[in-house]
Amino acid sequence: MKKVALIFLLFFVTISSKSQTVDDPLIKEGNSLLAQKKYQEAIAVFDKVVKKLPENADAYYGRGVAYSGIGNTMEAISDYTRANYFNPKKVEALINRGSTFSGMQKYDDALNDFNKAIEIAPGRPDIYNNRGYLFSLQKKYDLAIKDYDKAIALNKSYSMAYINKAYAWNALGSDSLAIGVLTKLISINPNYSSAYFNRAVMYRELNNNKLALADYESGLKLEPNDVTALLKRAEIKDEMGDDKGAVDDCKKIIELEPANSLAYYTKALAEYDLAQYDKIVEDCTNAIKYKPDYFEAYILRGNAFDFLGNYQDALKDYNSAIEKHPNGSDAFNQRAIAETQKGNLVCALSDFTRAIKITPDNLDLLHKRAVLLFTTKNYDNALGDYNKILSINADDVKALVARGDIFVLQDKMDYACADYKKAEKLGDGGAMSKRIFNCK
Repeated sequence: MKKVALIFLLFFVTISSKSQTVDDPLIKEGNSLLAQKKYQEAIAVFDKVVKKLPENADAYYGRGVAYSGIGNTMEAISDYTRANYFNPKKVEALINRGSTFSGMQKYDDALNDFNKAIEIAPGRPDIYNNRGYLFSLQKKYDLAIKDYDKAIALNKSYSMAYINKAYAWNALGSDSLAIGVLTKLISINPNYSSAYFNRAVMYRELNNNKLALADYESGLKLEPNDVTALLKRAEIKDEMGDDKGAVDDCKKIIELEPANSLAYYTKALAEYDLAQYDKIVEDCTNAIKYKPDYFEAYILRGNAFDFLGNYQDALKDYNSAIEKHPNGSDAFNQRAIAETQKGNLVCALSDFTRAIKITPDNLDLLHKRAVLLFTTKNYDNALGDYNKILSINADDVKALVARGDIFVLQDKMDYACADYKKAEKLGDGGAMSKRIFNCK
């Protein structure tokens, strides 16, 4: 099965605060507080109603919504259960309890609630959407799609059902059908920004940055301050070479969220392409300030220090990155490069070896270590690295030529000539010169 895309709104389960019309002013007050997301105050109000009217289903339901709002799932379930007990036809209590059970991975209980809700109110699309969500959680995507289709049939403009259906198709490995669902949603509701943002994610998964960028542009016209979309657009601009545009997007994010460490880091990545190393140091420092374990920021800042000739601070940053993330190969790789520049070849070899131990089939690391081994005249070990490279990629021209050079030094001319000839056939002009000079 294909890897699932990270869609902004994978599932959206509304915790409804709708209630039957009631005359009790306290319940009206509680519902008003729910609408304002003042959950603790709402709980206090509903407590008064329950004390006065211990069989009032609306009060238990409202308090359950408030408990859901503050993340107290056990109290929420208890109140939804009471609401359902005192009013078995109260569909909202069943929907919300089922949604809460879904989040707790109590799938059988959730399914029972949704099925009961459908028996009571078969014409409500939100029940099918939430049951589809439950099926998606269980990776029963075919069943989920059927429920989303039912929800859409009941309400052709039910945007969230389209989003969830697209996710299900994506999870089944059908990007074209997922994109088709979102395109249909956009035709129905062209002002729904999430449809553009979700479709952009899928286009990017297909490596179509041009269409992804267009969708982010459309979505951000509708929601210009959506930080996640701004960040994704910045990443695409950076990849497409619009480094200034990426920097501008990150600046806007930082204005909206001054402590957004990822925005500083993404900005620094774009500045790296612009060779603005002082700014990289400043932005990575801010990224680390707000996210102390941000090992990637340490590495990038270390790269900037390298370019500024500040090898001591570069090494400190690589050391910090390794301390924060000892199982990552990149920091060892970067530290090895810095050590090579300082002439610490033994330390550099050690770091390349540690990096290769983490990612043993990394051709770039194997090449770097092989070059260093060759430089230090450790030909046998260099030969071992080139043999490993060529076992992974038999047409690696650099490895063929370098291995040929080692064979020449070892007076193994037949082997050397074979490597030069193969590299020459692959289009390497230098290999041809070496073959002519060394081979009969």
